[in-house]
This record gives sequence, structure tokens and C-alpha cells, in this order.
Amino acid sequence: MPYPQLHQQRGFTLIELTLVIVLLSVLALGVSSYIGLGATMYSDATEREQVLNQSRFVAERLQRELRNAAPNSIRSSDAALLRCIEFAPIVASGVYLKAPVAPAADSELQLAMLNWQGSYLNLPFTIYPRELADIYGATGSTILLSGSETDDGDGNNATRTVQLSSSHSFPLDSPERRFYLLAASPVSYCFNGVDGSIRRYSNYSYNAAQQLPPAGAAVLMASDVQQVRFAINDAVLTRNSVVNMLLQFGQSPASDMFFNYEVHIPNVP
Repeated sequence: MPYPQLHQQRGFTLIELTLVIVLLSVLALGVSSYIGLGATMYSDATEREQVLNQSRFVAERLQRELRNAAPNSIRSSDAALLRCIEFAPIVASGVYLKAPVAPAADSELQLAMLNWQGSYLNLPFTIYPRELADIYGATGSTILLSGSETDDGDGNNATRTVQLSSSHSFPLDSPERRFYLLAASPVSYCFNGVDGSIRRYSNYSYNAAQQLPPAGAAVLMASDVQQVRFAINDAVLTRNSVVNMLLQFGQSPASDMFFNYEVHIPNVP
């Protein structure tokens, strides 16, 4: 009786298994590198977009606030690690019909402006501020509008008479007879070179010397800031005041995200 014929079974040799493992490792390494590169690019793009959005926000906000600054109230400091720009925001403005100007002294003001509000009393009131000291110092151009006010009864609530709590004499008349009511506190935007942030300061007092940083409440406006520059060009006969701002954002000094603005200040004394 013949023996049954046995079928020979083949397996994988050690060399074949090694080659497969090597090929699979190379393939896995390539796929993981490709996926990792895509994830890194997506993460970098998302992070860049976030930095760009917050940088655009603080740049636009600062521009808008500077355009509402009182004439000759903008000043800046350029310390090594702390750079600030400070200004006095305008709350309201109008034309004065009567105001005591040197050498005269009186306690009565007659103001022409629409939409008068009782909250305007006790705000800083300025006539013809020509320099920083007229806003922040004691030149007499800016006073607190303390006292009482009455409607002149012209029918459209357009003129008010304000009786000051004490007699005063403003140094100079405004050529256009303009007056400005300022916010109770100035505003500062400060760049901190230590942590790369920009903060907005408010709710502090007017000071003859610029404070670094101001003593008021601070609100974080932007982070990942590499560099900030402020340059103030005073008004001349052919144009109003101009503020140049250079803001560099990013996580390294080599970042190419720059904002370079030229802000024209429309308000004049």
C-alpha cells in the first residue's frame, strides 16, 4: 500500500520578516512625518491667525481713541522696557458764547452745545489748550467744571449758563471760541517689554509728569508683542497733529507681523 503523499508547507523566512518590518517602519515613519507636518502647519497657522486678530483689535482700538483725543493732550514715553502713549479723551465739545479771559476774571460761562447732560459738571473743561501743560498742568487753560448750570430757555436746549464755584480767568481766547469737556481720567496704552503685553490704563488722575505705568486700572489688550514705537508730530500750518505707531507682533523677534499706522488727529484748539 503506497504511503500518502505529504504536502510541503512553506512559511516566511527570518529575512523576509525583517524586510517587511523594515518596510512597514519606513512607511509608518513617512506617514507620521506627513501627518505631523500637516498638524504643525495647521497649529502654526491657527496661532498666527489668533495673534493677528488680537493685534488688529488693539491697533484699531488705539487708532479710534487717539482720533478722539483732546488737542495737544497726546504724549509718549520711551523707557527701555516700558513704552506708553497717553491722551485725554473728549466727552463733549461746543462753542462758548461767554467766558472770562485774562485779564478779566468771572465765574460765569455761557455755552452753546446740544444734548447737554448733568453729568458734564465736575469734568475737566478746557479752552485753547496749546501744549501739554495746558491739559496736565496748572496753566489755567483747564479747570473742573464745578458749580451749577441752568438752561437759558431758548426753546431748543442749545445754550447753558454755568456758574462756577469760584472766579476764574482763562489765559487765552480760542480763535474759534471752542471748548472741550474731557474724560475724568486720561487713558494710557503701555507696552511691557518684559512679558510682551499691551495694557490699557484708565481711572487715574491727571499728572503734570507722565507716570510709568499709571496708577489706574489696567486691562490686557494684547500679548505676544515684540516691539512698539510711538512718534508724535505736532501740528503745523499745513496739517494737524500726527501720531506714528509701529507695532510688531509674534512669538519671536524675527516675526514679520507688523502694523505701521499714521493717525491724523482731527481735533484742534
